[in-house]
Amino acid sequence: MRVLELAKKDLKLEFRTKSSLSLMLLFSLTSAFLFSAAISDPEEIFSSLLLLIFLLTGILGYSTSFLKEFDSETIEGLKASPLTPQQIVAGKIVFNIILMFTVQSIIFPVCYALFDVSGNFGLSFIVFTACNASIAVAITALSPLLSQSRSREMLLPVVLFPIVFPLISSTVSLVNLALSGNIELSQILFVFAYTGIITSISMLTADKIL
Repeated sequence: MRVLELAKKDLKLEFRTKSSLSLMLLFSLTSAFLFSAAISDPEEIFSSLLLLIFLLTGILGYSTSFLKEFDSETIEGLKASPLTPQQIVAGKIVFNIILMFTVQSIIFPVCYALFDVSGNFGLSFIVFTACNASIAVAITALSPLLSQSRSREMLLPVVLFPIVFPLISSTVSLVNLALSGNIELSQILFVFAYTGIITSISMLTADKIL
């Protein structure tokens, strides 16, 4: 599929330069160690701290997949290729989900150990992966809207936060439940449905943006 070919191209470039991956890992590890040292009982707010780390890391990392294309003007090459605007967005989403999972596979166990969490590791990891992937999809899908703005770095978190807030609140609740060994199916369905709506809007507007 063309979507997977685009994602594969981005992954090859990223693992060759490691620019976004290194930035995301450095920021998230620094944040994790700072939180563990500054907060007396981080276990109580483990899910909130973890989500804050990944939300800020995501804003730093996920949005750059489009920003780099616009800055280097390679977006014109993508637009001239057989790829449709929808396939370009989908390829970036696949790339960022893989990037997100790579970072999470390292940071989640580190935070779990640093914050001395005693809950269900496996279930909380799976639930957080699903919710974190939804946030990655939302950030990636919305980032083209601001890619051509001069003050995009400032506007991106301002615009993104109110849109992804329902995902943030649901993720905190779901991870807390997962740590105790429970799953709230209705909330998980809400996360996926909300992400689907954001992605659909992005796909519908892709022709106008790209």
